[in-house]
Amino acid sequence: MPHRNRVAPDATIVRAPYRGRWMGNRGGPLPDDPGRRPWASRAWIYCRLDFNGRRRVFREPGRRYTELFFFDETHALAAGHRPCGECQHHRLRDFKVAAGFAVTTSVAAIDRRLHEQRTGAERQVAVIGSLPDGAFVVHAGQPALLWDSGMHRWDPERGYAPIATPAADTRLVVLTPPTIVTALAGGFTVEPALGQ
Repeated sequence: MPHRNRVAPDATIVRAPYRGRWMGNRGGPLPDDPGRRPWASRAWIYCRLDFNGRRRVFREPGRRYTELFFFDETHALAAGHRPCGECQHHRLRDFKVAAGFAVTTSVAAIDRRLHEQRTGAERQVAVIGSLPDGAFVVHAGQPALLWDSGMHRWDPERGYAPIATPAADTRLVVLTPPTIVTALAGGFTVEPALGQ
């Protein structure tokens, strides 16, 4: 049985069979109880699986955080995680600029803004024609990725499946936090694992 350590586009932590292409954490150890708060701090990051020859040992004794896994980078961003400042130093800089921050803006300030957006009472609703590639929305009750003028429903058992895209003026709930939508619209590039 899979561990409860996969992150869905709506930021929930689930048991799912897919292998993650990115890893991350939420600042510390997380409880196994799904009813408890799913973060240890505001610092939600996502990391490369391979970095400087380091080998990651899953659930290594003494580790001070819970390893989380994302199907692809768009999942990490939709869930409200930002690039890691160590293994993705240049990507974090690109993210800051694309999101409208100064390069010198502290990660604490970015984490504070993202946390406010993640824990806000209501999710943003937007016209899908105004959203950039890489953003996740809720369509027919399920997460769907906007990509290359199309829409791809996400299913943790089967992955992405292309679906008919609603009219550009259709208003849908947006899962991806506003700061990250701004970064995607501002040129922060991602490559979803479509067809895999």
